[in-house]
Amino acid sequence: MTREEFENNRRRFGDDIDAWPAALRGPALALMALDGDADADAALDRLVRQAALVEGDDRAVARKVLARIDRSAARPSLLPRFLVAPAGIAACAAALLVTATIAGYQVARLQDQSQDSELLALAAGARLPDDGGPPIAGDAGEGDAL
Repeated sequence: MTREEFENNRRRFGDDIDAWPAALRGPALALMALDGDADADAALDRLVRQAALVEGDDRAVARKVLARIDRSAARPSLLPRFLVAPAGIAACAAALLVTATIAGYQVARLQDQSQDSELLALAAGARLPDDGGPPIAGDAGEGDAL
């Protein structure tokens, strides 16, 4: 309801908003509460009292709420509840961390094998060919150096 409609209805039905038709009474009270008239507190009080007197079937609302809860509980979830709980998330994160650590060590071990043979060749005084030949090639002119 606009302010102009409110004023037209006030001239038509009078200053007592409680005497207005029910369809116009609620919007008029809401407008008065929002506009900050001198009677804003009284208008808000009337609006709250009218809302409290509205007939409603609380048991029907409660039945609908309980039915919706039962429907969601009966529907199986895709994830087990343990995985959704904070403890389940922490356990999954720990398992992922352990798996990543083990995989990292395995990859590092595979890469270190070629370095170990190179270090062994260096310690033995042998040269490694650059063409991908056998990993350790001894010098033909050298005997037992030790």
